[in-house]
Amino acid sequence: MLAATVAGAPLARANSRFPESNQLVFSKEDPDLVLLRVTFGLLVSHDRGKTFGWVCEQSIGFSGIEDPMYTVTPSKAIVGSTFQGVTISRDNACGWSFAGGDLENQVFIDLTTNPHDAKNIVVFASSYDKQDDAGNILFSSRIWETKDEARTFQQLGQAFDPALLGYTLDLTSSDPDRIYVTAVRSPGTAPQGVLLVSKDHGQTWTEESVPLIDGERAVFIAAVDPTNSERVYLRTSNSVDKPTRLILREAEPDGGVPTQRTLHRASGALMGFALTPDGSKVFIGGPKDGVKVASTQDYAFTQKANIETQCLAYNDGVLWACSNERSGFIAGRSTDDGATFEPTLRFCDIGGPLTSCGPGTPTNDRCVPNWPAQKALIGCGRLDTGAGDGGLGDAGGTSHPPPSGSKGCDCQASPAGTSMGAFVTIVGAALGIVRRARRRS
Repeated sequence: MLAATVAGAPLARANSRFPESNQLVFSKEDPDLVLLRVTFGLLVSHDRGKTFGWVCEQSIGFSGIEDPMYTVTPSKAIVGSTFQGVTISRDNACGWSFAGGDLENQVFIDLTTNPHDAKNIVVFASSYDKQDDAGNILFSSRIWETKDEARTFQQLGQAFDPALLGYTLDLTSSDPDRIYVTAVRSPGTAPQGVLLVSKDHGQTWTEESVPLIDGERAVFIAAVDPTNSERVYLRTSNSVDKPTRLILREAEPDGGVPTQRTLHRASGALMGFALTPDGSKVFIGGPKDGVKVASTQDYAFTQKANIETQCLAYNDGVLWACSNERSGFIAGRSTDDGATFEPTLRFCDIGGPLTSCGPGTPTNDRCVPNWPAQKALIGCGRLDTGAGDGGLGDAGGTSHPPPSGSKGCDCQASPAGTSMGAFVTIVGAALGIVRRARRRS
């Protein structure tokens, strides 16, 4: 009921959330292609982050409080996991469609790509199923695999234990048959963290407990070491502003008993995690903890930048970060291990809907009419429906100068027709929803 109320509110164009960026995706085949997930859709760059165009949620195929995970295939198809299904674009984000067959009407919460073959993608669906006669809540959780860039899918193994609610999955670079999944048993009042391990490509699974402490609610896979499939980095989630942990799970290659140890206890949420390609350095970040780095020889973390970190990604020798206007950018890049960041994008630099998508495409026909209101909601323009521009206002991408004291965005602007008090109330309610969609960045 709360979700429906929020979705139907006047702020539905922005999903009733303060705008933010929270995932960066790169293409191995095209170094100029960069995707930046935001809370109001997807931003696409074809010049290595110099400029970005907007793709609205309605074009991608969802509208709600969720943040799909995205990946890019060798042919530059974009694949996303949404609560409505697996969404795919094969024309540079101009048109989108859902995978059919058994994947229809499934709630997809995560996906991951084979590190050695980007045509090979594994997708994970997990959602409420029913309540049994004893009153226990049961869930439906399955994984599927595609080896042809999301053209066809096959289910891997059987459905998971219905008492488990899934969160994340990952493949490994050093073992093609290894798959990891995280889930929670009894996700309501007393959640119990679980790591599921398959050594035969999803046919059978073993379960390892990940104890949750001090109010932690779930456990996510942050990454698997690229050189050691037995070394898995896990992060916990907690209620807003409560401490979370980075955990290392590891075992001997010959099948020794796995061990877990806490590497770092953060002040708040750990929203960002990145590893160098050789696994020698680990970067972590969060809204309260900034950016920290450690060698994997000793895991002695040192403070780097103090930006409010929403995501981290390491690509081609550069550390990228998602942040917010208070830090001076929503996407930035660092060449000195996170000590300093060069701003790459601010909200008011977004050039409107993708100009490469012509009339007749979903991104043009659905996003262009919504851009003036969206631009006003992120504080970068006014909703101008006067004659002469077809109601597009500043949709062409021209940014108004920010007010004095701001960092590229008039973040003091209230949504048109809604008081700031009502705005904060709706946002607070929305953020109170348990949202597995923001599982990792």
